Amino acid sequence: MDAAARRFLEDPHAMNCPWVESPFFDQLLEHAQLTPADAALARKFHEDGYVVLEPAAEESLIDEVLAEYPRLFDPRSEFPEAPVELRELLKRDPSRKQDAWYVSDPVRRLACHPSILRVLKLLYMREPIPFQTLNFVPGTEQSLHSDAMHFSSIPARFMCGVWVALEDATPENGPLRYVPGSHKYSEVQLDHLGLWGEDAGAKLGASYAQYEKYLEALVELHDLPVKQLTVKKGGALVWAANLVHGGSPILDKSRTRKSQVTHYYFENCIYYTPIFSNPALGEIYLRSIYDIHRRRQVPHMLNGTELKAEPLGGGRFRLRR
Repeated sequence: MDAAARRFLEDPHAMNCPWVESPFFDQLLEHAQLTPADAALARKFHEDGYVVLEPAAEESLIDEVLAEYPRLFDPRSEFPEAPVELRELLKRDPSRKQDAWYVSDPVRRLACHPSILRVLKLLYMREPIPFQTLNFVPGTEQSLHSDAMHFSSIPARFMCGVWVALEDATPENGPLRYVPGSHKYSEVQLDHLGLWGEDAGAKLGASYAQYEKYLEALVELHDLPVKQLTVKKGGALVWAANLVHGGSPILDKSRTRKSQVTHYYFENCIYYTPIFSNPALGEIYLRSIYDIHRRRQVPHMLNGTELKAEPLGGGRFRLRR
């Protein structure tokens, strides 16, 4: 084998995909010179599409985040330090708070925790970009879905989520559920299902409902196992962009399941929302990404080149070099 071909077996950056999802993963792992613990993490993520960190952060920080909950979830809170549009977002849903990092330093520090960022850099070998936080009181009971429909990138799969338990997650309080290995299936977008992108701003409609039915059929046909994540306070689940996951039914409605989710992109990508896009037409619903960690706006890039965005209306853009 010549040097050009051998590069794909030795260089984790030879392909524009996460090295843990590369077809050459086994060979790349041999050359990665990782500690046994880190090699085990990488292999687990490659095979199952997730890893569990126990704990992900020190209990003192978890308690600081919890101490913010009365203020964050008080319907009388006005959040004057936030921009007007974020104030409206923070007051919209009484059961969850999106982007509370802007008004809560503990929420931000948990999203940017060094131990979490270290694991993400190990798994993707690119700099992680925390760009969104979600803080929950009860479990979501959300249908099975893949984040790749909501948060995707070009090149694909440079996105992941990290869910951190702010209190024990038990079978009674609606823990996360997830489908190990489901990340290995093709990343399906609406055009694969013969559908057009939905319009931004409205509630997700018939196209998204059909996408959920596709996932239901995929899981049932292949008899894929659905697991529940029961972890102690401070435990975390890191999952790949295309891993199918959701929320379990809450068996005890008197119980809370306080938690924080942070979504991460990675450097040198285009960041967009597939559910609102028509890629075949070059109509990409770009996301405006702010790096919570480095406190800076992130440009849309591909192959090291910053791209120009031509507005098409409705939040969609066409990208140019």
